[in-house]
Amino acid sequence: MEIVLLIGLGLLVGAGIHRLADALPTRAPVWRIPNRAPLVILGTAALFAFLWVYYSATVQLALALIYTAVLVLVLVIDYEHRLILNVVILPAIVFALIASPFTKLGWMLSLLGGVVAFAFVFAIYIAAPVFSRWRGHTLAVPFGFGDVKLAAFVGIITGFPMCVYAMVVAILLGGFAAIGVLLYQFARTRRVNTGVPIAYGPYFCIAGWLLMVFRI
Repeated sequence: MEIVLLIGLGLLVGAGIHRLADALPTRAPVWRIPNRAPLVILGTAALFAFLWVYYSATVQLALALIYTAVLVLVLVIDYEHRLILNVVILPAIVFALIASPFTKLGWMLSLLGGVVAFAFVFAIYIAAPVFSRWRGHTLAVPFGFGDVKLAAFVGIITGFPMCVYAMVVAILLGGFAAIGVLLYQFARTRRVNTGVPIAYGPYFCIAGWLLMVFRI
């Protein structure tokens, strides 16, 4: 009975995420996720059902459900609009910090994870354009400052040292995606444009969720 309620909750939350992904961004989408409504609604319900089986009725379950909803919303908006909205990510960071004493990590490891992840991605955010200009390349800057804030959130919910693995997994996933984009370009035009930006936020969301849940 409980899992049915969680599935129902997941359907409602997924529908809310679908609507918010249209209502919150202030500019037109770059891409559209095909069949987004059923993917987001059914996908969120499936994640909620899995979390119930994995955690059962605990405080960890409640927090995992909230963080999953945040990550799915950020993933959809960033994939479609190349935006990580302050109205989403800043309250999520504050909530995760306030809730951290109630997690198995505790507030110290959560806070350290947020600081380390923030510093790691912020360093790349600062250094990448400098290196690109120095080398005379036209490479797209890999991260925006929204990604830096998202990294802090992921670091808080995964804690230290798992935040380091989350950052590495996210960058690897984003790298594979970038290679895929370049191969697709070459297959269509026989040219490669290394200046085309990709959204890294979805890969931070995927890596953060995996490390938050499985702590592998």
